[in-house]
Amino acid sequence: MKKIALFFVAFLALSFSCTKESPLSAGSDLVVVRAYLFAGEPVTDIQITGTLPLGSEETEAPPINDAQVALIKDGRQYDLTLSPGDSGYYHYTGNDLLVEQGDVFEIDVVHNDKVATGKAVVPAPPEDLALSSTTLYIPTEITFPFDPALDSTSSITVSWKRDSTSLFYVVVENVEENPDSIASFGGFRGGMGGSRRFMSTPTSQNEYRIQRFSLSYYGKHTVRIYRVNQEYADLYGSRLQDSRDLNEPLTNIENGLGVFSAFNSVKAEFTVVQQE
Repeated sequence: MKKIALFFVAFLALSFSCTKESPLSAGSDLVVVRAYLFAGEPVTDIQITGTLPLGSEETEAPPINDAQVALIKDGRQYDLTLSPGDSGYYHYTGNDLLVEQGDVFEIDVVHNDKVATGKAVVPAPPEDLALSSTTLYIPTEITFPFDPALDSTSSITVSWKRDSTSLFYVVVENVEENPDSIASFGGFRGGMGGSRRFMSTPTSQNEYRIQRFSLSYYGKHTVRIYRVNQEYADLYGSRLQDSRDLNEPLTNIENGLGVFSAFNSVKAEFTVVQQE
């Protein structure tokens, strides 16, 4: 499951636009690594691509499907396998690789006789997760202006311990096998086009409000809060910098471009029901 948007390829291209000799020129053989580890979850979110030349009209970098990709933990090497499809994704097929808090991982990517490497540390999970309610009510009718009392029961606030040095993001997912759709009210209905799952942008805040218009289905939902590791936080924060002030792109990949990072999370559950 690919959890995080691949925004940094365009950012890297922009960062190099003011240098005299760009590694993103035609013929460049640098690899771009987008590798994320999630504590307690299988390793599936590792993507290797090439670069896009400056001025290219393409929107996606070409996938690299013939790299040798390995993770190293405590001196042991775990070789990854190319995932199905022409996507450049790699995964680990065994069940002996655990991703846990405090683990230090290295990644090695061999392609065209060059080796790109990176290092990441698995952070601690967010602390003190709390929900303002475990039930979110969907009204049968929508009135204007909105009734504050009704709105208080038709949203849930998720909170966790504040940490000014970290970024967090929220994933909400309906986990029913065959969920019932929430009916539309005069064109007002959330749900991101009927999706069972949506994700927030990274935030430094310690709370997030789940509103009725962002949900598509009744039933049981999970809400998971991820702590973002520093490498990803730095790269995400740098997207707002003026590219004219950058000499090189932010990356923690040696002999390549991109980011290798890790995340940790906590989970809670709530139920969406129709208000009687």
